[in-house]
Amino acid sequence: MKMKHSSLNQTIYEMIDLPQNAVIADLGCRNAGYLNGIIETFPGKVIKAIGADVTDKNFGLIPYSQPVELKVMNCAGRLKFEDNTFDFVLVKDMLECITDKSYFVKEINRILKPGGTVLCVNADFDSTVYNGENKDLITKMIHAYAVTKQSWMDDIDSWMGRRTYGVFHNSGFFESSVIIYSVVETEFTEGKFGYEFSKHIGWLTNENIGVISKEEYNEFIKNLTEAHKSGTYLYSKPYYIYKGIKK
Repeated sequence: MKMKHSSLNQTIYEMIDLPQNAVIADLGCRNAGYLNGIIETFPGKVIKAIGADVTDKNFGLIPYSQPVELKVMNCAGRLKFEDNTFDFVLVKDMLECITDKSYFVKEINRILKPGGTVLCVNADFDSTVYNGENKDLITKMIHAYAVTKQSWMDDIDSWMGRRTYGVFHNSGFFESSVIIYSVVETEFTEGKFGYEFSKHIGWLTNENIGVISKEEYNEFIKNLTEAHKSGTYLYSKPYYIYKGIKK
């Protein structure tokens, strides 16, 4: 199946260099979408692609086949892989959920082959921007989501994007670089990053955790919808893409 990639995904793939007969991993893989995308981007190069996640609830959401193999694994602990296994490891939007980040970085270093690459991609949730009339409400909604820990998380850090470089680089294991990719949209429509993120924010009311009320959330959506109709809507979120090459 031919995969369609957003510009963010394409930017991620362009930062990857794979050798022939590459063995790759995606830690926190969700549904194997990125593994499929990498295999498509580098046809014939990947001989094994391992995806690991703490739950298998998303494994069947999209089709995947060999060389993709998905495993249930708590990536916050010791990774169940041998030393020097992988040529490339991807971690996206997971580092903020791990309490012992130094240990996680050590584990990635352990499972990477010498000269192997880790790509760690993290949004900076507190830097998310929506434009609408009710500035105070919109700010409250973004920050509430950024700092509210979900049940499956061990930790949460809404500034993880800007901190990713330091977490990896200070380990001394990698030659490090980082770029920032900003998603920018002017349409509040289904399928867009901003539209889907607004639905995720709605979780704060569905869980009845008292952070925001349903009335506040409905007003928030009304603000975004009206901004879209008036031509003043804008959504932006920065993603920090860290690249480390094992020394």
